[in-house]
Amino acid sequence: MKATFLAVFCLVIGFAAPALASKYYVVQNSKTLKCSVVPKKPKGKTVVLVGGGTAHKTRNDARAALRNAANCK
Repeated sequence: MKATFLAVFCLVIGFAAPALASKYYVVQNSKTLKCSVVPKKPKGKTVVLVGGGTAHKTRNDARAALRNAANCK
């Protein structure tokens, strides 16, 4: 009984985990003008969101947006 409950619990957590994942943002440091991908929306005056602050679902999507951003070349 416990093994069945544990197996079902693990399956539910496994399917729910991607929905709880963070979003990725492309940001540019306003002092150094270097761009990077961060897992949380930045708060502060030293970084600027690139691309209108669009959130990306995966890090690879954010990296692709970083390569295509005109400000980051």
